[in-house]
Amino acid sequence: MTSCQQRLAILALAAAAAAFVSAACADAAQPPSARPFVLAAQKPNGSGVEVRYRVLDTPALGQPTRVEIVLGKIKDPNGGTVRFSADPTLRLAGGGVQTSLPAGETTTLTVTVVPQEEGLAYLNVFTTQNGLTSSTSIPVQAGAATPASKKPGAGKLKDTAEGEKILVMPVK
Repeated sequence: MTSCQQRLAILALAAAAAAFVSAACADAAQPPSARPFVLAAQKPNGSGVEVRYRVLDTPALGQPTRVEIVLGKIKDPNGGTVRFSADPTLRLAGGGVQTSLPAGETTTLTVTVVPQEEGLAYLNVFTTQNGLTSSTSIPVQAGAATPASKKPGAGKLKDTAEGEKILVMPVK
């Protein structure tokens, strides 16, 4: 990789990180009811159930946090199912009970989780219809996000002789 290509890659990485931080700040500033739904990505060979979600409360250590989940596009005449699980650092209130999804209807569920540690944890949503299962992981960030530069192996920001900033990444 040439020096120019390396600089372009670093600039692209920095721009993506800035966009992520900007979006996170914008989400945090919005009142819970105004937060938009996130449409989860689907694989072509998955269940086909459309999953949209939004975190209604600001996640905090030991405090209940509600996650609103909208499930649609249930085309199987027998309906579908949804089941929930959570990372060990995120307690799922009510357990991962399986729920039926009626054919042709949109179902809205509110799931309550309680962060057990500060940091990022995931609420996992498993949808099934027509014998196919898909999974969606919903991020729940309790407390401040850890800066990428403090994570092991994330690299170090250095200045060049020309005054440019370069993110030096370790190679394994």
